[in-house]
Amino acid sequence: MRVYLREQSRTLLLATESHALSFQCVTDPSGDRPDKYSEKQSSEYASASFYSDKGSGSAGNSQAARVLVNFTSREDVELSSYRPLSVLPCLGCLGLLSVENDVFLAVITGATKVAEPLEGKETVYRIHGLEFYCLTRSWWDFGGMDATGRPLDGNGLPMTVGDGYDFNSGTGSTGGSNAVLEHPCAALRKLLTDGSFYYSNDFDLTTRMQSRSADPSFDIDGFDEVFMWNSFMISELVKFRSHLQPEEKGALDESRFLTSVIRGFAETVRTNLDRQPVTLTIISRQGCKRAGTRYNARGVDDEGNVANFVETETILETDRYVFSYAQIRGSVPIFWEQDVQLLSAKVNITRAFEATVPAFMAHFEPLVAKYGPIHIINLLSSKPGEYELTQRYHQHIKYAGENQLADQLRETKFDFHVETAKAGYAAANRVLRFIQDDADEFGFFLYDNQSSSALYEQTGVFRTNCLDCLDRTNLIQQIISKLSLEIFFQQRGIRSGNDLWLRHSVLWADNGDQLSKIYAGTGALKTSFTRSGKMSIAGAIADATKSVGRMYINNFVDKGRQNTIDMLLGRLEGQKRVLLHDPINDYVQAELNKQKEKFTSSKEISVFVGTFNLNGYQYEGDLSPWLFPKNSGVDNPDLVIVGFQEIVELTPGQILSADPMKRQFWEHQVSRCLNSRGDYVLLRSGQLVGTALLMYVKESEVRHVRNINGAMKKTGLGGMAGNKGGVAFSCDYASTKLCFITSHFAAGLSNIEDRNHDYRTIANGIRFPRGKTLRDHDTIVWLGDFNYRIDLPNEEVRKLIEINELDELYRNDQLNNQMLNGQVFPFFSEGPVTFKPTYKFDNGTDIYDSSDKARIPAWTDRILTKGSNIKQLSYDLAPLRFSDHRPVYSSFRVTVYTVDEPVKEKLSQELYAKRRGYVGQLLDLDSSDTSVLPPPSTDRLKWWSDAGQSAKVTISVPQPNLIVNPNRPSNPFNLTTQPEFVEKDLMQRQQSTSPAPPIPKKPSSLSGHSLSGTSLHSLHSLSPADDQRQVPPPLPARRAETLTPDAESQGGLLGESTKFRRATTMSETPMQTFSYDGLKKSGRGEYEDDADSSYSPITFSPRQDFPSTSLPKIQNRNQGSHASEGAPSLPSRPISQSRNIASLSNGRSFSRALSSQQPPKLPPRTNTIQSNNHPPQLLNQSSSSGLLDNDDDEVRNINSSWKSLT
Repeated sequence: MRVYLREQSRTLLLATESHALSFQCVTDPSGDRPDKYSEKQSSEYASASFYSDKGSGSAGNSQAARVLVNFTSREDVELSSYRPLSVLPCLGCLGLLSVENDVFLAVITGATKVAEPLEGKETVYRIHGLEFYCLTRSWWDFGGMDATGRPLDGNGLPMTVGDGYDFNSGTGSTGGSNAVLEHPCAALRKLLTDGSFYYSNDFDLTTRMQSRSADPSFDIDGFDEVFMWNSFMISELVKFRSHLQPEEKGALDESRFLTSVIRGFAETVRTNLDRQPVTLTIISRQGCKRAGTRYNARGVDDEGNVANFVETETILETDRYVFSYAQIRGSVPIFWEQDVQLLSAKVNITRAFEATVPAFMAHFEPLVAKYGPIHIINLLSSKPGEYELTQRYHQHIKYAGENQLADQLRETKFDFHVETAKAGYAAANRVLRFIQDDADEFGFFLYDNQSSSALYEQTGVFRTNCLDCLDRTNLIQQIISKLSLEIFFQQRGIRSGNDLWLRHSVLWADNGDQLSKIYAGTGALKTSFTRSGKMSIAGAIADATKSVGRMYINNFVDKGRQNTIDMLLGRLEGQKRVLLHDPINDYVQAELNKQKEKFTSSKEISVFVGTFNLNGYQYEGDLSPWLFPKNSGVDNPDLVIVGFQEIVELTPGQILSADPMKRQFWEHQVSRCLNSRGDYVLLRSGQLVGTALLMYVKESEVRHVRNINGAMKKTGLGGMAGNKGGVAFSCDYASTKLCFITSHFAAGLSNIEDRNHDYRTIANGIRFPRGKTLRDHDTIVWLGDFNYRIDLPNEEVRKLIEINELDELYRNDQLNNQMLNGQVFPFFSEGPVTFKPTYKFDNGTDIYDSSDKARIPAWTDRILTKGSNIKQLSYDLAPLRFSDHRPVYSSFRVTVYTVDEPVKEKLSQELYAKRRGYVGQLLDLDSSDTSVLPPPSTDRLKWWSDAGQSAKVTISVPQPNLIVNPNRPSNPFNLTTQPEFVEKDLMQRQQSTSPAPPIPKKPSSLSGHSLSGTSLHSLHSLSPADDQRQVPPPLPARRAETLTPDAESQGGLLGESTKFRRATTMSETPMQTFSYDGLKKSGRGEYEDDADSSYSPITFSPRQDFPSTSLPKIQNRNQGSHASEGAPSLPSRPISQSRNIASLSNGRSFSRALSSQQPPKLPPRTNTIQSNNHPPQLLNQSSSSGLLDNDDDEVRNINSSWKSLT
């Protein structure tokens, strides 16, 4: 398989010996970016793009790119129009990805055979070479790249921005800037070639032996997306495959264009078993649904996916049997996180038990359905952090066993560190006494090659976990794998040897190292024991070195690695999938938008929000005056958001290390108050030193709240300290994205700019997982102690408070004025402030600060909102007096929307099938019908133009004496009886004998008016239908004078004050010409490209009435307007007057020559008009009183003009 490129209508082609798969981007997502670099642009563009962190930038683009894909046989492709794009081979296609507004095709170019689970039938390759070929432009068509993804020049040296590289021709020169150029997909390429990605063209690598034995076909539709790491990139190509006919689909699969990729480990070793050669294989498949690095991916998500989820399969093939045994590992399936710190990482459980139950069940229910009963081996220790996880884990297992998963979950608590503390790692075998019975019951999968049938199936699985699911887990899984093999040997009477177990240990050590590098960045610990069965001093030193390396990588490298993984999996906020260009699908999407009421519903939820600066106090009294006020507008809100400031005293010690016990105290107090009125669940809590945020939801509404994430931003001491800052939560309530932020800004009356800076720092610095920011939410509620004051003297403020003149205070409120000036909180709104200032009181009283400092009362505690779906019901303070602040609350009605995805998908399929039946299969055009068609058009390239030039079309006539019929309509879709071709001689005879069409009558509405506005070019040629008519005689040659704006002239058509230059010219005829769309239009009735072009004589027909259209009325400046009874005479000037005016478009002149000599009168005529199209008819007086009868002066001008045209 090779990769080819067609430059015109840029198209990439993957071609095998028999078939070809082409890709062409039909939309340009890059906007106005130039097609090639110039030296002037290189520096600016490099700083904006090349030197940015490729792993941290958003891959999103404003418009999803669309690609036209075509699958055909190779013989139907005109390969002469293509050229090889690269000398590298093409081993498979991973899919399409949009990165930095360019669309790339990912192609495997290098791989090594590493495993063969079934010899001669199934082969696994490890990827070590990968290229991203650009579909949208030729910028990245390099001859090669180094290991870091940097393009190489002809000498094999890294190219720089200033190398003068011609991105269109692919040539460059040395010199210029030393800034090294980097490919946009360099980070992705580095990730995919790090040795942890595998693929196979023989079998479905995403499923275990037991599952694929029943269906050995290579069908990409059946691949398991849990382990398919390129599912985001290849999904549209899989959809394209589903649209093909069965025979085409089979040909596409046989060509092996589309490839599935797993991440993990795969290796096969050969050994002997009972003197017979056998192969031993281990395949580990890491899940991609919650993939990530160590501290960035922990616990479970709302869909039940856990971090570092891995399925490991041990496969043994003998001459007769194929043995397979699978086990799984994964993070503790509850909501928990770890703070990234240099020396320690504290475990935080972020969601209450009730709120975690749905996700816990969503994790285990599919596992039970897939594997059967699950035996959980929990290796967590009893030290702080891990102990809390163990307790919560046990609580959930017990709950699940008593409900939906009764008799399906079993648990073994095995404290690895305690068990191996004295006896060493060899004591890990003690776990066997806890799992032996289930190991015998679960069994293994065994396939008999002689009978071609499965003898046994594995009926259960062991799920092992520790904190990271790496070192301890790998050692225990090795023991379980060995146990399963021993059970198989015992049943079949096979004697094992030391060589088998030695190779088994080495394979598991390599597997542990690989999985550890993926998740933690270094090899696994304890592998010295895993390989040799004993722990050496060198092994201990190696473990210490790995621990230090992990600390560095987790703190300084993992963020970029995580973003690169998210980009590969399409999880970055705003990232769009490269779509298949399918007109039927576009129609379906448009129809879904029109019919969204069929699958979308809305409802209103009540939200209560409260903020309170505690001043470091702990209050054990009743909080219901604040959390359940009488005038709140809601009785039992669906969602409760509580923000605290100064939850601890802001001492220097507290600034560096916050006390979580204070937050837990207030969690208990708020929960007790809320649950006295209803059943509420603490979804999440977060704390930044003295700032805390709590989120509660009704127990009945827990299932609607998903994807809860938190973020914090410090603003104290220039962002180094957490005494000031903000805590934010993001969640999806049904299909509506909500965000809640509590913050504490800088204090001080005059520190307005510091507070503004705190706002900007938090607003721009809050980053949720997968790149989500504040602007990605439908509704935002921002609450807290903003510390904005009132710009009035203390005495005046207190006096206005006493007389309840709050409006005057609010006009001088700093926050109000800063919002009006656009300095902070753009597009946020605040309800009417009808309560007194909330700061600063003497503790326990309603008296404002009476200390020596006598601080000015102010509304420091505020609640603001942003969004079109939120309505405020109340906004007030509560009478709790233990702090120097008063708590503030507000209640809202929020409209949330729910999308029924199954109904939407069903409707989508119905619309697609209906539309496809109506218009036919647009993507499966017969190649014989498309061979003569031009390439599809794009936003930049049109099939009817080439490099800005009109397309040249050659039409073949069926016979030499035929020509294209000029009388056919230009629109080919108009119905007509005219033939396509006519005889050349016949057409020439018709053109020489056919008279011109008649001149239309002047409309009756214009009767009696002058000829003002009539243009000679609008008059059709007259035909000699009446032999009695006489053609007016020609006018003699005369001199004409042209007026130009350079010399004075007294009088003239333009007025007395106009200055002109006189130029005497010779003119035979009065003529008017003017500019029209770059062509000169004249009284000859023709368009001319040049004023001197020749023209054919015009034959006159009898005079007719015709409408007045465009010729300006010429009147004597000494006379008044035309009277209705007749036209005025021309001014008696000895010479003609002409006027030159520059054209607005191309500079051509507008001139008119008027003769002072009167032409002879028209001869008398009869009252009949002979026309080709109408029979002779008698004209009555009303019809004969038209244009030519009344406007004698203009008649003379027109007659002289017609004469000149002959």
